[in-house]
Amino acid sequence: MRVAAILIDTGRELLFRKTIIVYFGVVTLLLLSFALALHTDVADGLIASISVAGLRASSPGMNGLTAEDFVRYVQLGTVFMLYPLAILMSVFATASLVPRMIEKGTIDLLLSKPITRPALLAARYLGGLLTVTANLLYLTGGLGAILGLKTGVWNGGIVLSGLLMSLYFACLFAFVVLAGVLLRSTTVSVMITAALFFASLMVRLPHAYRDWPLLITGHLWRFLAVTVVETLYHALPRTYDFVQASTALIRHEGGLDWGAVGGSALSGAAALLLAVVYFSRQDY
Repeated sequence: MRVAAILIDTGRELLFRKTIIVYFGVVTLLLLSFALALHTDVADGLIASISVAGLRASSPGMNGLTAEDFVRYVQLGTVFMLYPLAILMSVFATASLVPRMIEKGTIDLLLSKPITRPALLAARYLGGLLTVTANLLYLTGGLGAILGLKTGVWNGGIVLSGLLMSLYFACLFAFVVLAGVLLRSTTVSVMITAALFFASLMVRLPHAYRDWPLLITGHLWRFLAVTVVETLYHALPRTYDFVQASTALIRHEGGLDWGAVGGSALSGAAALLLAVVYFSRQDY
């Protein structure tokens, strides 16, 4: 019950600062715009015509495009274009939860309550995670419903990919919490987390191609470069692998890469554990 009270308090704080309203409002506006702009004509499972915001493409340009393929293309576009924006927006929306919690006055009030520090920080983390998960499922579920109503094709892979990206955010959010505990700054926490987001993308390429160290002639520099790349790859949530897994769910192509999911979960758990340990030992 004490943890539930902290969760409710976290939701009230996000609501008071208009974070939830703006967060869900942006998604609602996006879904409404998409629903009003997209018009399709489907005949025998094929797209006869498409109209987007008044711009019409007739059947000669469709080249036998099936409604199922059209739905998958739109959903895949969501993965590559909207998911990164949704994740970064989620970081912006939740990054202030921990720095504001440890402000003088707020932390004194919270620590006076009969709840342990690990439970307090975990509840704060869970409150932000539940908010983001609800928003991602709202986005993916709404998009899937709109496409289903417009084309008659219902692809549940988009909702599953939303759940998967919620898991990815859970891993990334642990680093947001760690940065917030260590630095007590919302702005710096956002900057560091964004840097980690892009760093995980950058190290994926050299990790995938094992021969790249041969480009470095010096043995010492080669060793250092390989060490940095592999350390970052295994220590950070694996952004690229989660996006690939999301596309596979939409295409219904095989199962998840459990190695990438498990490795990311371990890195997130380690970051959250470090945050809990540091938070528990500080004198506020």
